[in-house]
Amino acid sequence: MSTSKTDPNPPRPGPRSLALAGCAAWLLALAACGGGAGSGLGPPADTEAAPPMPDPPLVAATPAERAGCSVTLEGDSILYGGFVPGPRLPETPAALLHRLRPAYTVVDNSVPALTAALRARPFAAERRSTRFVVLQHGINDAQNATALAPPLGRMVERVQAEGRVPVVTGLARQFGARKVRRRDAYDATAREVARSRGALFADWGAVEGRPEEMADWIHPGTPYSARLVERLVAVLDAAAPECAQGPLARADRILSEPSP
Repeated sequence: MSTSKTDPNPPRPGPRSLALAGCAAWLLALAACGGGAGSGLGPPADTEAAPPMPDPPLVAATPAERAGCSVTLEGDSILYGGFVPGPRLPETPAALLHRLRPAYTVVDNSVPALTAALRARPFAAERRSTRFVVLQHGINDAQNATALAPPLGRMVERVQAEGRVPVVTGLARQFGARKVRRRDAYDATAREVARSRGALFADWGAVEGRPEEMADWIHPGTPYSARLVERLVAVLDAAAPECAQGPLARADRILSEPSP
């Protein structure tokens, strides 16, 4: 986990234990996904990694958290800005979001190769501290033909029960000859989960891109990744205009500018 702005009252457990938890989740994800998106391994369609269990007690958002400018990023390698093996983008989605909207405290919980089914159970047990929680899942779920709606729906409902605001993203696209099977169906599932539960939706499927803007066949390179972040920023701006101070230009056109 990484945080773009210091939180004066960080949640427990501390950063080290959360980082270790992130590594454990990454290892679990690798075991389930065969090392990353594109393996095609995993349970049959319409199954989950494990049956649901009763959720731990809720920790409700404080009044300050409900009103503040803060966001947690939950997702896979696309929101992480890197893949296994390989480096992260020079400016990760979390870092770019904070640069575009410096009023935000950004907590980055994204983990390469993760699926919603793997994330849902530990997610319910964790303590959050932000107003918004972005849920970006679906690419690895589509690759592995694991059910997306039940675990994603539970995460949305958990965030809402805590008094926070969930933001579901659509699925990023692939622009070359190779495509993620079931990408469109899983994108529609993510959209429906958001619609049916009253969550915000960042339509990543509508973001333009080109083959030369990809890091590989499935992972966005800097220009496309920046436009995905820009779409997310637009959703946050509409929901919290008081937090929208920052550069107004398109994200992919200001990447070369120095950070403030």
